[in-house]
Amino acid sequence: MKNYNSITIIHEDDSLPLFNDNTSLLSPLPNDKQVNYNPHPQDHLAPPFSASQSGDASNRPSSLLVGSFNLIATIIGGGVLSLPIAFQKCGIFTTTLFMLTSAYMTYMSLITLCYSSRRCGGSSYGEVVRSAFGERMEEGVSWLLFIFLLFVLAAYMVLIRDIWTPLVGLAMGGEVDGDRMLMGIIVIMLPFLFQRSLHALRWNCYIGFGSILVLCVALCRGGFQRYYYQEHYGDDGQNGDEGDEATIAATTTSDIEFFKVPTVQDVLFSFPIVMLAFLSHFNILSIQNTLNRPTRQRMKNVTGMAIMASCLLMYLFGLGGYLLYGSKIQGNVLLNIPIAKIPDEDMEEYWLFLLGRIGCGTTLMLAMPLLALPCRDALLEVVDVLFHRSHHRSDSSDASNDTLFWKMLHKLNRNESIDDAAITTEDEVDEIVMDEDITTPERKSPLMSMSPGRNSILIRKDAIQRDWVFRNSMMHYGSTLMIVVCCYIGATKVEGVAEIWSLIGSSLAFLIAFILPFGCFIVIENGVEGSDRHDGWIKASAAMLVLSIVGAVVCTWNRIASM
Repeated sequence: MKNYNSITIIHEDDSLPLFNDNTSLLSPLPNDKQVNYNPHPQDHLAPPFSASQSGDASNRPSSLLVGSFNLIATIIGGGVLSLPIAFQKCGIFTTTLFMLTSAYMTYMSLITLCYSSRRCGGSSYGEVVRSAFGERMEEGVSWLLFIFLLFVLAAYMVLIRDIWTPLVGLAMGGEVDGDRMLMGIIVIMLPFLFQRSLHALRWNCYIGFGSILVLCVALCRGGFQRYYYQEHYGDDGQNGDEGDEATIAATTTSDIEFFKVPTVQDVLFSFPIVMLAFLSHFNILSIQNTLNRPTRQRMKNVTGMAIMASCLLMYLFGLGGYLLYGSKIQGNVLLNIPIAKIPDEDMEEYWLFLLGRIGCGTTLMLAMPLLALPCRDALLEVVDVLFHRSHHRSDSSDASNDTLFWKMLHKLNRNESIDDAAITTEDEVDEIVMDEDITTPERKSPLMSMSPGRNSILIRKDAIQRDWVFRNSMMHYGSTLMIVVCCYIGATKVEGVAEIWSLIGSSLAFLIAFILPFGCFIVIENGVEGSDRHDGWIKASAAMLVLSIVGAVVCTWNRIASM
């Protein structure tokens, strides 16, 4: 059992010096200052949540801007295309409330997940759940994330196929096979799909954000212009601008409802769409793991900026689509936008929407690696758990004890080092289990608060993504190709994305986005003693946990009843 007093502590007060001579890494403060300013070291375990002490600046290359765009690109994806129909079902006022509620709850759940990871020492979603509920739950949640992201990635492939196939057909002047088109796009994206960190995909985030912004501008321009014409010149548009009949005829102001009283069915249909649009929890800890100087305040800044920017963009996207097409809006707003030019259509509007469609397709293409990375990490975390279960130092003194599977992985790993060949669990992570003996005088430490409901604390030298299983080349490339092939086969077997969303179900989204983060935070935070415990946050999390459970049950029941 590790001596609690030997844990390396890093100070987190932004008001004090945090940099060493090269101004890129955090440096530990002297012991006397650590005692005075850092009374709760379980919240500041290093190095997963401080800069690496190895002197390698590449371990934490992301700035606040990069971290924010990583999160924005994770949030803004295929779900944004369905937001206009939520406005149509519930009206502008109610959907605005849904957007604000979802944004706030998402912000709180992301922050509580980050706080929980710092309390327990876990550097992944699964490890946070492990600290609260045990190893079996880590395996279960990792499998859940893997399956969920597998379906989401397949849904993205369906959308990419449906967007790019008519565009390429229009450019080539003939029919194009959608499945072959999708395969070609996947081959082009393979170098990005093999990337190991979100920081390496930062340019995907920048370009993807700018690309979806084009379609948002097109929808807002058309929607607000149309609504203005209807209000000032009448529904027939006779007094509107000459040659703008196509711009005016799609909807009337009577289709636009600001204060609609939605039915229960409409609410249960719309709220999961809005809530799913903000889902990004599978990447937040990876962002924290690569963020330079990831203090709690800086993580709050990253999360807050990303949620605000995403909420604003998605709100304008949904509102613009609703104002443009009114009651005629479809589940995917792109289905309302014709590929070919309509007679008498404004040329500027036609080209803007064409560029917007191209931009949306580009955004989804560049978002695929942002989903493939956490999907692969979730699968490899399951393998990592199995590896650590069988490679404790006391059980691994003889290399011949390795099973054929582990021997093959060692042999086929092209980057295998001497240290990797004899690696054990204790070389990567040390787990402090909160058992009944932890309160005995010889094992109790004033530096570590205990709770009978808390399972363990993890002491890591590096984030989980630097474990041997994750670094193993065979596991990395093999799992990536397996995920891509499975998703491609699934995408070619369904007609539309709605079938995949119905398979995922709103219950999984509630579980991943709210129920597990809030549940883990309550269990882990209750184990903190003294003034550093966030009692107010515990109460708020408990309230949102109850609401999330109720929402998951009701929405799931409604989904089952509607089948």
